[in-house]
Amino acid sequence: MLSLFGLGRKTISKAFKAKLPALNSFVALAMTGGGPRGSVSVETVGEQNLSVSVLPGLRAGGTGIFSYENNQGRFRFSSRCLEVRAAAIFAIPDRVETLLTFSGASARTAVRLDATVPAQWRFAPGGKGSGDYVRASLTDISRSGASLIVDRDVHTGTLVETRFSIGTLATPVVVLGEVMRSEAIESTKKTSLGLRFQGVTPDDDRAIMEFINRRHAERRNRGLA
Repeated sequence: MLSLFGLGRKTISKAFKAKLPALNSFVALAMTGGGPRGSVSVETVGEQNLSVSVLPGLRAGGTGIFSYENNQGRFRFSSRCLEVRAAAIFAIPDRVETLLTFSGASARTAVRLDATVPAQWRFAPGGKGSGDYVRASLTDISRSGASLIVDRDVHTGTLVETRFSIGTLATPVVVLGEVMRSEAIESTKKTSLGLRFQGVTPDDDRAIMEFINRRHAERRNRGLA
């Protein structure tokens, strides 16, 4: 319980933080002893604990195994669930197991794809899409965000809804995104919006990751990556 109240642990290092799951990412969580398992979103990451969305049947006191990927590599750790409220709170682990390290260019491209995908977008005031979709394109795609190329300037902090088709899904992926940056593209007179995705469902998260991995595999087979 000391970790829950911010006691009993020194400040974690920058290198250790880099191994922890990214904020708003989805990770695989399996509770030991036959407990629930599934994909959960990371809601907060602090010095003493992290919180994730709640799996049905999750109770405080159990130990969970986290498996995930970030831009540094693939990692796994176990942690005790301290409390379950609107979110499930787990202690920051003492040790994170490195399963695979990304180095050089792959540190970025392993989870991000520099490719262009046709898309549509519309404003989403209050987090709900409103009005007609407008044609656009997505590039620099990752599980946590992308660059949306549009025909107009949009203020940072604006919420937009983006719709795009990837892979063999029968229906398009629809995600909510917050505009984190807005930059003019002089050569095309368009605007690049840096989006941070919000509330991506586990199915859409999996589809995005599979799409990125498949494109990277195709590039490697052609000797381009």
